[in-house]
Amino acid sequence: MNRIYFCIMSLLLSSVIWTSCTTDGDVDFDGGLDAGQSSVSFQAKIGPMSRATDTRFDIGDEISVYAVLAQSGDNKGYLESSGNYADNIRYTYNGTKFTSTEGIVPQSGEKYFYHAVYPYSIIASDFFLFSVKEDQRGVNYTKSDLCTAHTAATSATSVQLNFGHRLSKIIVNLEGSNWPSGDQVLTLQSPKINAFVDLNEMTFEAAPSTGKVICAENGLNSFKVILPPQTISKSNFAVLTIGGRDYPVNLSNDVLLQSGIQKELTLTFDDANNSIVEFGGTIGPWEEEDPRLDDVVPEEIQDKISKHIPIYNGVNPPNIEGTYLVEPFVTVFCEDENGYEPGELIVPSYIRFSNQNTVLNTLDFEEKTSLSEKLGTGAFICGSGANFTAFFNTEGYSEGVYNRTALVISGTKTSLGIEDLYYAFVMVEKGEDPDNNLMQEGYFRVFKDEDGLSVTTTWPSVLVPSRSINPLKTAWSAR
Repeated sequence: MNRIYFCIMSLLLSSVIWTSCTTDGDVDFDGGLDAGQSSVSFQAKIGPMSRATDTRFDIGDEISVYAVLAQSGDNKGYLESSGNYADNIRYTYNGTKFTSTEGIVPQSGEKYFYHAVYPYSIIASDFFLFSVKEDQRGVNYTKSDLCTAHTAATSATSVQLNFGHRLSKIIVNLEGSNWPSGDQVLTLQSPKINAFVDLNEMTFEAAPSTGKVICAENGLNSFKVILPPQTISKSNFAVLTIGGRDYPVNLSNDVLLQSGIQKELTLTFDDANNSIVEFGGTIGPWEEEDPRLDDVVPEEIQDKISKHIPIYNGVNPPNIEGTYLVEPFVTVFCEDENGYEPGELIVPSYIRFSNQNTVLNTLDFEEKTSLSEKLGTGAFICGSGANFTAFFNTEGYSEGVYNRTALVISGTKTSLGIEDLYYAFVMVEKGEDPDNNLMQEGYFRVFKDEDGLSVTTTWPSVLVPSRSINPLKTAWSAR
């Protein structure tokens, strides 16, 4: 394993861990073993509302499993279309664990990345087309629920395998007691029903083809359906059939569906016009966390850093595009012994967020101080409401020394700027530093805006060099 235990995106791929009330299930890969060999065993979890029961895998659920042999310098475990250590091995859930007669048997001393897809598909690969069912009643609802999981490279025989939702979900509720009597069937008229799945890039984009999709029942006077991420037109959205009579459903706005997000709509019945009226709509998280969060921040590092900086999970973060001045910038905590004391001032910083993609929750980042400049790559944002946490790789030069850091910024977006901004980073890598002026690799430091508000400002063209403390420097060399 990489000696830097906290990395962003391209530096380390860690297992996805969901916070949920799901029931764990051992996923045992049982195969014909030679003496001394062991099959791989997985502890399996899935995110909230992911099966017909919404809490666990059901008996008979099948998954596709892949194993990629970790090579020197490989921190991604990219799948090839074929020729991986194990390709599309079918496992079936028996009520307590997943088993397979084929099995995956690791070689002694080797490390593997594991990838899994629910539901099992004979055409599944690194890139494939997934189709939701056009009649999602009964078991077809769960067979439309595309979930994936992946792990970091490991030689362990007991591995955490955790699934997250990759498509979108709509819930339609019928409110009121004046609905006509009779059996109810809700049919969406022309949604896109196929998704291009890229397991390496973790993208799930709708293909052009459309169809009529019958929704599953979601309890009394409620329906649910799973679809690829897309925008569905407000006009001719659906037809609600009650007692054999069709009622068209038109909405006030187009419906934007995002990966892993649940859209909830409420309809009422207009007695006067004998028609259906859209009452309102809310968006809520289907998954409680962005699936990339644990890819970026291993759980043990989250536990350490979260004692000093809030980590806002969620998939509905605010738009934070703009430039902000972080001043006065003070020390909260330094893990390394050559760090600064709490409350010690460091150099003020200008930070700029741009090109925020509200579908993929990605954004660009720049930082400028009187001592250094940095660019952020591999950036994404999570959170909900006004609260957010953004994650970046950054690289640049400080004190003439090249460095790469893993950066986390949390705060609350307001009309004046960002309130309660916290800023944490890990020194991932540094260049030649014979005098050890910069902090050592592998340690983290946390800072914050002391007055509680990082105001909106303009990006400076030039900053006058100052003798302010550089947050990357060792304390002894900064004074």
